[in-house]
Amino acid sequence: MGNLLNWFKTLEIFVSSRREKQYAAHRSEPDHPERISPDKLTNINEIAEQSESSSISIETTAPPPTTVASSNQLSDFYLACRNNNIEEVQRLLGTIEMNDVDRIEPNGSTALHAACFHGHQEIVDLLLKQGANRAIQNKYGCLPFDEAKTAEIKQLFYRIPNCNRFISDIGTIEWEIIDDDVVLDAAHMRHTLKSTFDNTSGLTSIETMFEKIEKKYIAKGLVNFHGIQDIKRFFRKATEEQDPIWIITAYTAETDFYKILNREIAGGSTQYQNERQFIIALLLFHPKLDHLSYTGTSYRVMQMNEDNIKKYEVNCLLMTKSFVSSAIDEQIALWFLSRQELARKDSGQGNRFNLDGKIIKKWIMCKYQIKRRRSALHIENSSQYANEGEILIMPYTVFRVKKVAEVKVPNMNDEHLITEIQLEEYE
Repeated sequence: MGNLLNWFKTLEIFVSSRREKQYAAHRSEPDHPERISPDKLTNINEIAEQSESSSISIETTAPPPTTVASSNQLSDFYLACRNNNIEEVQRLLGTIEMNDVDRIEPNGSTALHAACFHGHQEIVDLLLKQGANRAIQNKYGCLPFDEAKTAEIKQLFYRIPNCNRFISDIGTIEWEIIDDDVVLDAAHMRHTLKSTFDNTSGLTSIETMFEKIEKKYIAKGLVNFHGIQDIKRFFRKATEEQDPIWIITAYTAETDFYKILNREIAGGSTQYQNERQFIIALLLFHPKLDHLSYTGTSYRVMQMNEDNIKKYEVNCLLMTKSFVSSAIDEQIALWFLSRQELARKDSGQGNRFNLDGKIIKKWIMCKYQIKRRRSALHIENSSQYANEGEILIMPYTVFRVKKVAEVKVPNMNDEHLITEIQLEEYE
């Protein structure tokens, strides 16, 4: 347990600090909006001009701001968050709209940025529980997570420990393992989706797709679950702005939406099937997401029994049947694994063994080599959980198994030899 805990802490330090090299220096900039007295702040338009003339290069991959200040006047809500006025924040949260919570202030900051920068942990917690958008960038391209003053505040941005977003218990939803026909099946599905996106029938304009997704699938097809109002809000923004980045915002939120969507895509549910296909088509082909296209390696862990592992033979072909969340760094995937192991041990659950003394479910590390444009998106800066470094692999992507090997993971017990599966995208 001690080795596992120490390993987890080491991995968590990496996950917490991974983005600091790129963003931490901006906290000490003399013209940082949170360092300037509110009565001396410049308008956001002037800030934008200053940024354009500076040497700072910013990749703006966040969703468009919900509300942008139109004057030099800072909102009362922002000032309450900046000044750690907890009672005023609580009062205002009961009266203002979410657009006002997420408002970009005249200084280019948001209330969540301010609370994070100044170390106001209780207010950060209040804002996150209220559903504040975590994916808005300030003038330096920093997310609120990047502005966090303490490690404790950063931890507020993590998903709950037992979340299995990056950990699959079985591969049946994610994969379909079949013969060489998988290549033809995937090509057929991609062709159909491209025809839908290109509106070859004249019936599926992009505007129509956004509208039908929101008004049919989201409004009528989803059951009431925790966070459903946030999902509806994000899809309303997607329709208003005709921007698929809001679909990513919704997908990365910690609700049941992504689980339901993937289960229905993989299971072939016929109700609202067209609307789900619209979602896939928009994420696959919309040019507004071109800058997120990713090629390279990503990582995901699974738990699987021996019978399922044996299906992963070298040179066999696999097709993704749903969206698959993976991480840009192996250490992040191992962090998720170690969190699960710690949670299991803390709950008193032991490993289960069969009659031969072998562990029933083993850990699997999948290493995906992504080669084709738009087969995956690097959505880290558009995600509600930037620390996860998410690479989102698209449905109907074909991989070939290159290698299967047993590997020892440091700081885990001997029975935790894990199976490493190397997968290369089929071209």
